[in-house]
Amino acid sequence: MAYTRGDSKNIIVGAAALFVYAEGPVSDPTTDTAFPAFVAKTSYKDTLQEDVSWTNVGYTQNGMELTITPDFGEVEVDQLLDSAKIFKQGMQVMLSTTFAEATLENLLYAIAASPTDLNGGQAAVVGGLPDSYSGIRDEPDPSAPGVVVAGGSAPVTGVNTGHFVNGTQDSLDILEVTAGNLGECPIERAVCAVGPGTGDCAEGAVIERVYAAFRALSMDAVTVSVSRDSASTFDVNFRLLPANNGSYGRIIDRTFAATGPAVQTLGQPPKKAPVVQSEV
Repeated sequence: MAYTRGDSKNIIVGAAALFVYAEGPVSDPTTDTAFPAFVAKTSYKDTLQEDVSWTNVGYTQNGMELTITPDFGEVEVDQLLDSAKIFKQGMQVMLSTTFAEATLENLLYAIAASPTDLNGGQAAVVGGLPDSYSGIRDEPDPSAPGVVVAGGSAPVTGVNTGHFVNGTQDSLDILEVTAGNLGECPIERAVCAVGPGTGDCAEGAVIERVYAAFRALSMDAVTVSVSRDSASTFDVNFRLLPANNGSYGRIIDRTFAATGPAVQTLGQPPKKAPVVQSEV
């Protein structure tokens, strides 16, 4: 085979969409159904968006970085000036990004807080999330203009259960910043990022790369700032931990045709949000 300089199809440029699994980590990826199956003719971003248990964090800045850091030990002997043997003695994997949407929900993920810390658990919990939050990403309920709720459904009745953007009724979204208790388990969540992949993007085909992390824990300092000349953002560093089978996650290159079937299966069909009825 003749020498070639390289293949430009294997150069990746573009942003990834980041999703957080609200219901917790994936301890056993062989049996857990957290990750929905690939759907024919559909980007995995759309599949995750349709699943009530996964939340899109929205805009990010500075891209996404997956850092894999092995730790090696060395054995030195008298007869050699260098190490005679190197062995692997540790491993650390980090996933870093910056949340550009300064919602209370994103801050909750950034500081690894409990879902009940947002609005005191007063809102109905759907798929592990309070069904109201501070932010404008979902479609408002047509019968209640200005109300922003997860999944676009109507808010439940009660105190502080909806964020009214331009309505006539006042309401509060409150994130309680708590110290926790001694012996309290840190909150882990599965995360998934979907971005551009490598390969030959033939006519009618789409390529994407899926980064699935089973156990992610935000454990670094998070700064909340207000500045006159820059946006409020949350820098997030997720420490990834291995599941029971020793896997931190999976990186999947997927090519799917606009008119063909899905080529792989990752999990189960997406879970749909239940219809929430509200009193008028």
